[in-house]
Amino acid sequence: MSEKFDVIVVGAGPAGTSCAYTCAKAGLNVLMIERGEYPGSKNVMGGVLYRKQMEEIIPEFWKEAPLERPVVEQRFWMLDEESMVSFSYKGLEWGKEPYNNFTVLRAKFDKWFADKAVEQGVTLINETVVTECIVENGKVVGVRTDRPDGDVYADVVVLADGVNSLLAKSLGFHKEWKPHEVALTVMEVIKLPKKTINERFNVNDNEGV
Repeated sequence: MSEKFDVIVVGAGPAGTSCAYTCAKAGLNVLMIERGEYPGSKNVMGGVLYRKQMEEIIPEFWKEAPLERPVVEQRFWMLDEESMVSFSYKGLEWGKEPYNNFTVLRAKFDKWFADKAVEQGVTLINETVVTECIVENGKVVGVRTDRPDGDVYADVVVLADGVNSLLAKSLGFHKEWKPHEVALTVMEVIKLPKKTINERFNVNDNEGV
């Protein structure tokens, strides 16, 4: 991996892949490095994906992306230390194209999205850990990986390896996060027959849950 690239992206989650895809589409030579066996392989979470932001990258992506289902109801909580105010909105129009947002399983979605980036010309290297950034004269000029002769250089290095990026921390971009500064989301997946879902949540075959 001695070639120099225009852009190196560390991390093949949605943020990293969005960056790599956009840069490659603009004609840049892009390398994306992922520590897992494939993008999403080390991710056990689900989540909510909003259409508008994703559609700016891949128009009408919902027609082929591995999405679980459209979301038609959202609830919002405003919290302080001792109290909470909540409200919700349910719109059946969100269950129809072009939709509003979707539930996704990241293990499936990240891989699909990364494949789209590769189709745009991104070079994807899996099962590779970036151990540190290479800094010369106060500027990041590349990354060092755990592969033999694994130094790679680029004009731009993008760190998309998570909110708790150890690489960004080593460069002084952020301090150690405190518990109250980080949000933790928990998702539970319950599998029900389609007929039960439609009856229990009062939706039809063309609506989301």
